Amino acid sequence: MKKKYLLLLSPFIFLVGCSTTPEQCDPTNTNIGIMDKISCNYSGNYQARIDQKKQILENEARANQQFKEIYAVIEKQKNDTSLSIKQKQAQQQKLKTDLTKLTNEVKQKAQGRDDLQAQVRDIEQQLKKVNNSNSSDLEKQVELEKLNKKLQQLQKALNI
Repeated sequence: MKKKYLLLLSPFIFLVGCSTTPEQCDPTNTNIGIMDKISCNYSGNYQARIDQKKQILENEARANQQFKEIYAVIEKQKNDTSLSIKQKQAQQQKLKTDLTKLTNEVKQKAQGRDDLQAQVRDIEQQLKKVNNSNSSDLEKQVELEKLNKKLQQLQKALNI
């Protein structure tokens, strides 16, 4: 009688062992029974878990590569911006130097003409004001260009 029950229950016992999922077939899990381990091995759940982990790893590697590319683009933009700022500062410094030279030249040529001397002094004061101001570089650039135009007009008036 016991053999009959055992024979009737044996397919269910084997089915319980075969009903494992890939998530349950964790090789690091030491608490699963021998039937579960056999089930994991022969049902292909170990391989399914390996394939699943490989896919996750590939996805993460792709995401990591994308982040590296984005980081490289950001670094390039940062370097380009830094260069651009340095170039603009160099241009602004050159303009200041040119304005100072031009002011000195106009000052020498305007000797004896009080009206032009007053304009030159006014331009020199404005130049000092621009150099000492806390304005942005763009605002300083615009002011320096205006002063340059004024000096060029004085130059024309003096026929330099």
